[in-house]
Amino acid sequence: MDTPADLPFSPGGERLSAGSYVDLMEQLPEGIVFADAQHRLMLANSRAERLTGLPLRTMVGQDVRTALPLFDAAGSSWWEGNDPWGGLRTRSGSPECRVAVSSGHTVLLATRHIRRSDRTLRFLIMSMRDTRARDRIEADMSALITTVAHELRSPLASVSGFSRTLAGRWSQLRDDQKRWMLDAIETDAQRLSRLVGELLDISRLDTGRLVLHRRPLDLTAAVSERVARIVSAGQDPTRFSVIDDSDGTDLWADPDRVAQIVDNLLQNAVRHGAGKVRAHVHSGRDNIMLDVSDEGPGIPLDERTVVFSRFWQADARRKTGSGLGLYVVRGLVEAHGGHVTVLDEGPGATFRVTLPSDLPKSLR
Repeated sequence: MDTPADLPFSPGGERLSAGSYVDLMEQLPEGIVFADAQHRLMLANSRAERLTGLPLRTMVGQDVRTALPLFDAAGSSWWEGNDPWGGLRTRSGSPECRVAVSSGHTVLLATRHIRRSDRTLRFLIMSMRDTRARDRIEADMSALITTVAHELRSPLASVSGFSRTLAGRWSQLRDDQKRWMLDAIETDAQRLSRLVGELLDISRLDTGRLVLHRRPLDLTAAVSERVARIVSAGQDPTRFSVIDDSDGTDLWADPDRVAQIVDNLLQNAVRHGAGKVRAHVHSGRDNIMLDVSDEGPGIPLDERTVVFSRFWQADARRKTGSGLGLYVVRGLVEAHGGHVTVLDEGPGATFRVTLPSDLPKSLR
């Protein structure tokens, strides 16, 4: 009878004992099950038992189809639909799919078919993974699509409606009406541009493809510039203050990305906070810190661990943005080797960004 020890483990043809295979299988993060050409369950690791909720290692020698009943999404037997021992002999396995086990557990299952020279099945290797990671990814994707659709709908409707009105009634509209509609179109176009930019940044951050173009940067000057831009867009200038308690040390950072960090924090304070918005730049031992504070209701203690998650909203009942801004802030700060936190200071919310201040030796 063939055993897993008959399989070559290396190009040199080294063969391992069955016990060695079991030891190796116990180190794997996946659940692994071996079956032979006679449908017999040969080996299973403890991870497979935990995922399926079945005592598979006590059922070695039994028909694997009986020991491990599997069902597809329609409730039909997975074994009957796939039949690894029958069908085309060119099959090398089956792609990963979600299956249910008789115990009520659900797993992601993929198989490999080890065949003899005559293409008959020699071993069936089953690999199982937990569905929770896949479920989280799918839930995040669904939430992202829903959020993007919601955020796109309103500005697109505005741009489309005002453009149609301007095109159809240009000669009938007063100049002030035309200007108001054109300003609305520009505002919504900028909103769309910000959302697309956030989505691109999330993709780069999540895949490690973000490129930073660093140079010496005066953080206080960068903050003052972003405040001036917000004021020029219509915000009350008396609402903002920039306090510089730094030692004058420059950051070694990407100016565009730092501007994005500051913008997101200031806009968050304007949108969710109230009263004055204060930006305080100060120096630490080997870093420079920026505190952005508002006088709003603050952030509940139990939400501070999730405030930098995707789609977090200060008020879930009142959607006021994509919920991606603080997630992007954290990613950009960490890409610079820093960190961002919510301080336990009230009233209002205070976000602290800490960035390393060390310059390259050639610039010191």
